[in-house]
Amino acid sequence: MVNCQFVRVWSLLITSLIVVLLTVSLPTVSSAATSGEFNGTWVANGSRVEFPFSADREIYAFELSGHVSLKTKIGDKKNYWSDCVGFSDSVDGAVARCVWKDLNGSKVYISLKSKPPREGGQVVGTIVGGSGQLEGLSGNLFFTWSSFSVQEESGKSMIMGQTLDLNGNYQIP
Repeated sequence: MVNCQFVRVWSLLITSLIVVLLTVSLPTVSSAATSGEFNGTWVANGSRVEFPFSADREIYAFELSGHVSLKTKIGDKKNYWSDCVGFSDSVDGAVARCVWKDLNGSKVYISLKSKPPREGGQVVGTIVGGSGQLEGLSGNLFFTWSSFSVQEESGKSMIMGQTLDLNGNYQIP
C-alpha cells in the first residue's frame, strides 16, 4: 500500500514536471510587425474660406472629405473615409491633417504638404499614427492631383479633387 501511494505521488510529480516543461518550452504566439506598400485612388470635396491677408497673396482654410479606395491593403483594409482640414498660402504652399477611417473604427492619421493645391500638383505625406488595429502605424505617401477645381457659388467656395496615383508604404509594429 505504501509502494502504491509512492508510485502515485511520483507519477503526479513527473506528470506535473512534464506539463511545466512543455509550457515553458513552447514558442509563444506574438503579433509580428506588418509592412507593405499600397496604391489606389482618392476622391474628396469640401469647402474653403478665404482669409484676407494682402493683395498679392491668397490664403485659404479648407475642409475636405471623401473616399480612399486602395488596390492593396493597409493592414487588412482597402476602403477608408477621409476627413481633412488644412491651410493654403499662394506663396508658402499648403498643409493639411487628415484622418482616414475604416468601417470598423480604426483610423490612419496623416500629415500632408504641397505647393498650393491645383491640378497636377504633387502632394507628399507622412503617416503619423493609427488607432484600433492600426495602433502605432507609420509610413509615407504621395500623389498628384489628377483633377482639382474650385467653384464659386452664392458666396461659397467649393473644392473638388481626385487623384489616381495615390502610393505609399507603411509599417505596423
